[in-house]
Amino acid sequence: MYGLENHYGLSDALVGSGSVRKYARPLSRKNLWLLSCGSSSENWPTLLTSDRMRGRISELMTQFDYLMLDVAPLQSCNDGVVLGGLCDGVVLVLKANASRRETARKALQELKTANVQTLGAVLNQRTFPIPDSIYKIL
Repeated sequence: MYGLENHYGLSDALVGSGSVRKYARPLSRKNLWLLSCGSSSENWPTLLTSDRMRGRISELMTQFDYLMLDVAPLQSCNDGVVLGGLCDGVVLVLKANASRRETARKALQELKTANVQTLGAVLNQRTFPIPDSIYKIL
């Protein structure tokens, strides 16, 4: 998506040394950086819940004004719950005409049970019934 290879990133920062910033790369927009997931790691679940992960997230939060993590859907794994607990909270991204209300409720309940703050929700891929020519005038 950004025209960069995923040859090093967060998983490498968890097992490597030095500043976490050396694993991130600046993008073409001013003050926008990307820390990819990095090379695959067989022990990812162990790294996810490690003290090292807590330290790296804290380090990122001190070096950048905003930190956004893109994780797998909550129904497929609990990465969002774990990482959401290390950050200020979670924003749910719901796909229009695909995400089911009950699935969203279950995800919210899972976050609440884990004491992870839900900051909001985004409805993604919404189509507008208003024709573009009229919508542009509005």
